[in-house]
Amino acid sequence: MARGRTLRNLIVVVVVAIAVGGGGYFWQQQAAARRAVAVVSRQETVQPGTILSTVNATGFLAAQEQVNLYFSSAAGLPVVEINVALGDDVRTGDVLARLDDAELRLAVTEAGQALEAARLQLALLQAPPRPEDIAVAEANLRVARNQVYAASLGQPPEAVEIARLNLVLAQNTLNQTYAAMDRLVEQGRWAEKNALQAQADAQVEAAQIADLRFHQAQEQPGYGQSAAAQAAVEQAEAALERLRAGPGQEDLEIARLQISQAEAGLEIARHDLERAAIVAPFDGVVAAVNLRLGEPATDALPAVVLSDVSRFYLEVLVDEVDVASVRPGHPVTVTLDALPDLALRAQVDKIAPAAQINAGVVSYPVRLSLDTLEAALRGGMTATAAIVVGEVRDVLLVPNWAVRRDRDTGQAFVGLLRDGLIEEAPVTLGLRDEEYSEVVEGIRAGDIVAVSDQREQFSFFGQ
Repeated sequence: MARGRTLRNLIVVVVVAIAVGGGGYFWQQQAAARRAVAVVSRQETVQPGTILSTVNATGFLAAQEQVNLYFSSAAGLPVVEINVALGDDVRTGDVLARLDDAELRLAVTEAGQALEAARLQLALLQAPPRPEDIAVAEANLRVARNQVYAASLGQPPEAVEIARLNLVLAQNTLNQTYAAMDRLVEQGRWAEKNALQAQADAQVEAAQIADLRFHQAQEQPGYGQSAAAQAAVEQAEAALERLRAGPGQEDLEIARLQISQAEAGLEIARHDLERAAIVAPFDGVVAAVNLRLGEPATDALPAVVLSDVSRFYLEVLVDEVDVASVRPGHPVTVTLDALPDLALRAQVDKIAPAAQINAGVVSYPVRLSLDTLEAALRGGMTATAAIVVGEVRDVLLVPNWAVRRDRDTGQAFVGLLRDGLIEEAPVTLGLRDEEYSEVVEGIRAGDIVAVSDQREQFSFFGQ
């Protein structure tokens, strides 16, 4: 019994010793853990502030306006002046280049003369008839009536005889040429004979015409001749009547239309002359010059490209998930890769109604107008835009480095520094930007959030 009691006592002593040792080790581990937590790497006092909700996008800067300047349709004329080079600053109205415009000036002069002629024609129509014009028209009518009488009588014998003599003369001349050609053939002078062939051909035609006129002179008066003469009388009478009555409304309208056409021709000629010189339509910078002195200008490339760099805009692509929260007028902060220390103010100008789809990603073009001009800006610079789509004021803010989320539940926690210890507190978050998050519930103003860069020591008990 004594030995059994002694053994039980020994076991109790061992158990107690182990318990005391384990408890001491556990206390040491907990103390070490508390000391580790107390070593704070970062901390910050929770204070109310303002937080912005932003949508970020990237794009490229572009000048507010850029135009391609061409010469007129007379661009085939040679270039005689080039007054600018790439990168030059120009003012509104500056002549940038000019073509040889001598032909265009002549065209303007001719168009002006055509307009004056059309106006003069209308003035003559509207003026009362002159006595001498009436006298000429009456004389023409008398001549036409005499021709009717002559046509009714036929040709006089003298006219028939003249026609016969002309025929005889033409035949004799042709016969003499043929006889000369025969003699040349007999003499073997073929070149001279061939030279007379063209003359003989012309004389044959002259003889045929003389024969036709002789037969016409022998014909008796017919209906065709009388009808033609009577038509001439009617034309002369109508001309005299129009002259006495003055121009009709249709004649005046035609004359006015001719004036309008001449005015349009003059306007076109003046426009071509003006376009023979390229003039800067606004203040800007020359972005390209595609001309050479003495060479014709072409329409393949713009003669001069002019950019208005007084303002810039940025076009970015916004994801379909975010574009619904973007509105015209929203403020924007723009940063540039080339100028990382420069932050530019901008605002949303336009939002495209149609989407762009690239590799299955749906996005919408959004145009941003920059509010200020910086001399260092250049078209084509890569830019990042932060579009402010929401803003809340006087809310509690914690730095993002102080926020931790449970991977399983998604619950957000922050470390609060209290009595030298960091305790995790569950929080409800609201808006979030690149540096801070809004805390809707879980902490108060004045609390200190903190994190430690040390881990707790391994516990024998798995604590």
